[in-house]
Amino acid sequence: MMKITCSLVALAFALSVNPAAAQSTGLKVVDQLKIGGDGRWDYISIDQANQKIYVAHDTAISAFDLKTGKATPHLADAQGAHAALAIHGGADILVTHGKADMVTINDATTGAVKATIKTDVKPDAAIIEPVTGKAFIMANEGNALDAIDLTTNTAAGRVDIGGNAESAAVDGQGLVFTHLEDKNAFVVVDAATLTLKATHDMKDCEEPSGIAFIPDGRLILSACQNGIARISNADTGAEVATVKVGAHPDGALYDARAKLGYIPAGDGTLTVISFDGAPHVVDTIQTKMGAKTAGLNTDTGRIYLPTADFGAVDAKTGKPTIVPDSFAVIVVGH
Repeated sequence: MMKITCSLVALAFALSVNPAAAQSTGLKVVDQLKIGGDGRWDYISIDQANQKIYVAHDTAISAFDLKTGKATPHLADAQGAHAALAIHGGADILVTHGKADMVTINDATTGAVKATIKTDVKPDAAIIEPVTGKAFIMANEGNALDAIDLTTNTAAGRVDIGGNAESAAVDGQGLVFTHLEDKNAFVVVDAATLTLKATHDMKDCEEPSGIAFIPDGRLILSACQNGIARISNADTGAEVATVKVGAHPDGALYDARAKLGYIPAGDGTLTVISFDGAPHVVDTIQTKMGAKTAGLNTDTGRIYLPTADFGAVDAKTGKPTIVPDSFAVIVVGH
């Protein structure tokens, strides 16, 4: 995932004195879920069946129970966590460890490790492909997708994709999509045969990160580091539209019921894109600096964005410091 730079401090100030235009969706920040703990973060996921949130939080997996309001800052150990997904009906979670080149299967209640599976270099995003039931791991520096058999918790094969895999989406019909972050492209992988079906260039989309699949019209929504979201035909790669989004976007979501796409950005904005007709921006929600990834609760339509409070820029790293124990999840809804 893309890293926050010190320029976000200036961007956040600019946003505070130049608020976005009047909202047209009625969406706004409605809550902030205090989790706590330290370190940087990456993907957030929602266990729909059990209404739990999991966040990859560097050396830990954090969790929040939406039914009880209970936060668990350190559910499981991690080594450079990038993603945590509920599997096995929510009894377990799958965790990608970017600094250890592995995934683990952990008990969702105790965090105990049940299985360890070797992956290609720097496993990042992860997704469950529903037709095969396999998990697919985006090995960013391994230039590959690793498949995991969730019935046996073992490796099930790999697909060379020719670039740095970044984020993932599925079409529900056996295809997996991921970006090539270093090639400005997206690829299509057949989950059953573990073959690369196509590579589609997106020359106007720099360092694509977040990705979402839109069933109506079979479209791909891509978050691009040059401040746009690109909408492409999933089957041909042809550009359908581009729209402006915030700075440092790192996620993409699609709510099929509302026909809305969402692009969260590290500058503290959430761009809302309508797919009712030609894709177009209908709202920009002010969230919080650093809220660059997001998860969608399909039951409620609420969007969850992890972030923390920031302090002064560290002279050694050039990044804003994180206020200790300030980690939280911003909630956007009606």
